[in-house]
Amino acid sequence: QYSTVFGRVWLSVVFVFRILVFVVAIQQVWSDEQKDFICNTAQPGCNNVCYDKFFPISHIRLWALQIIFVTCPSLMVVAHVKYREMKDEKYTHVHKGKHMYANPGKKRGGL
Repeated sequence: QYSTVFGRVWLSVVFVFRILVFVVAIQQVWSDEQKDFICNTAQPGCNNVCYDKFFPISHIRLWALQIIFVTCPSLMVVAHVKYREMKDEKYTHVHKGKHMYANPGKKRGGL
């Protein structure tokens, strides 16, 4: 309702593709990232430090972060619209049918 058809289809395809790749491929490929990693010293904690130096970004966490960044803007818009609708509904109930906003469906695309 608040975006174009192309925008909704694009967001859905990107979201489904990212979730599908995350569930099917990434967790199987990088499930135990440090299993076969060998450090050249025997100091305690060396494996974690060496691994962090060798691979500074975890691929699983990167894809999870990308999924969050892709979905957050649309979820924030939906939450904002729901908040405005509830606020207008309360105002209409208290003021006997008078709306808080002049024309809530037409003003700035309904947002």
